[in-house]
Amino acid sequence: MRIQTASLALLGVVLTPVGGNAQSVSVTVANGTLVGVEDSATGIQRFLGIPYAQPPIGDLRLRQAKPLATSFGTWPADAFGSSCYGSRAQPNASEDCLTLNIWRLTGKQAQENGSLPVLVWLYGGGLTAGYTSNPLFEGTNMVRISTEIQKPVILVSVNYRLGPLGFLNGKQMANLGLLNIGMLDQRLALHWIHENIAAFGGDPSKVTLFGESAGAVSIYSHMMAYGGRDDGLFRGAIMESGGAFPLELPNATSFQQTFDSLLTNTSCSTTLAQDATAAQQLDCIRALPINVFRASVGSKTGQSIDGDFTRTSIQFALPAGGYLKVATIVGTNTDEGTNSAPKGINTTKQLFDPLAQGYFRPQRLPNATVSKLLELYPTDPRQGCPYNTGTTKLTSGALDKQACSIFGDLVMVAPARQFASTLAADGVPVYRYRFNQLPPGGSPARGISTGVEEAYVFSNFVRSSSPGSASPSAWDQALAYEMTSAWVSFAHDLDPNPGGNSALPHWPVYGEEANSIVFNGYGSWIEKDTYRDEGIQYIIENVLPHGAL
Repeated sequence: MRIQTASLALLGVVLTPVGGNAQSVSVTVANGTLVGVEDSATGIQRFLGIPYAQPPIGDLRLRQAKPLATSFGTWPADAFGSSCYGSRAQPNASEDCLTLNIWRLTGKQAQENGSLPVLVWLYGGGLTAGYTSNPLFEGTNMVRISTEIQKPVILVSVNYRLGPLGFLNGKQMANLGLLNIGMLDQRLALHWIHENIAAFGGDPSKVTLFGESAGAVSIYSHMMAYGGRDDGLFRGAIMESGGAFPLELPNATSFQQTFDSLLTNTSCSTTLAQDATAAQQLDCIRALPINVFRASVGSKTGQSIDGDFTRTSIQFALPAGGYLKVATIVGTNTDEGTNSAPKGINTTKQLFDPLAQGYFRPQRLPNATVSKLLELYPTDPRQGCPYNTGTTKLTSGALDKQACSIFGDLVMVAPARQFASTLAADGVPVYRYRFNQLPPGGSPARGISTGVEEAYVFSNFVRSSSPGSASPSAWDQALAYEMTSAWVSFAHDLDPNPGGNSALPHWPVYGEEANSIVFNGYGSWIEKDTYRDEGIQYIIENVLPHGAL
């Protein structure tokens, strides 16, 4: 039945036919009117490419994002905005990229359901890549499933600046208070959502953040932001494969070299006086053509200690209680280490140096620590990663499985266990999971690696033209529906159990029993999060805090 315009007046919604199965739909927010699209076949409305900040171009390059100061009038919100420039190629990339996207039920359904919970997606990519227009993150299926299980939600995804445009360091950036700009982009987007989501039928007091890898790191960064201050921006968090990397000061040598390259490799080297101030240096850098900026800047960027938004590494914020205590899901995938470990390892001597240098670690691990790790993780391939593959040699090195096992625990699994156990001890409702499904066409050599759960969380299986790409099986599709339902249920109730006809076992809180659900397409189950206990506990106590500030 066609939705009547009069019935939507209270939501400020106006529908206009645009042909086919789609019609335009408009919502008025603080800075103007957004014209999105409703798909009558799915009953889902999309508002895409919504600006949440002033374009960070010209004099606003390398500055904290500024809220929109004027009305944008009527804004066509029917297509994704540009991707933010990253350290590698991104589609339709631009500096003018601070946009967000919203998926919701039809206005009539939103009105009938009242103020809806909101899920906010932060993509991963090492803070150097990622974009909301990735088809994997299209929100229609997630919102559709939320209606089918009678737990309707609104979905939002956020673009934020990356690499040197979002995470440039150096003493000059520190002196001018311009660190962690990409994180503050996210923070401003959360404020925009808080101020405007009610116009879409959303409840600003019921926001849950979810993200993968760097997106998960971003979420725990917001949990410990400003020493754990509660700004009322979110009430729940879902962290998928978020590593707990030690943070450095902004004037670390490699950070400083990255900044200095913008002076020495460009015209700034000749136009600036030798005694130019930090502000004058930044003015010159802001005036550089973007292609010159990107070609000249160094490679080391990232989150750093700024003394305000980010005051310490998560390894110290957790035991000190310096974090926002909100209900949380924290999870990892079975074979995380295949993404981060070196390959072609045939002796423990070959593995020693890569292990000492670690993965995004500011300091080399002590030799005694490395030796202990090698002792705690067996060389037997039957106990290595990818797990459950027996003695099969999947890559060139005889000890690659040992390497992947250690690196996976260092980078992802030990931080997740530390996070879950600390929150549980502090009385925070926390749910732990392990994703254990090889994706369609997945390589046994990669195993169940970082990021493969995203297709299941969004119920989006995106086929590619690459070799090995395959259609999802009925088991994949069923698992995806259950995982999407669990994520939606958590956003709706702060409890991931969908109830009703769910095929999942009851997902208990982590608690003292260290309960964890294992997601598998052929039947999920509950396990104790105690596997590889001795090695992971050693990492938590001796490796994660080493070199962190």
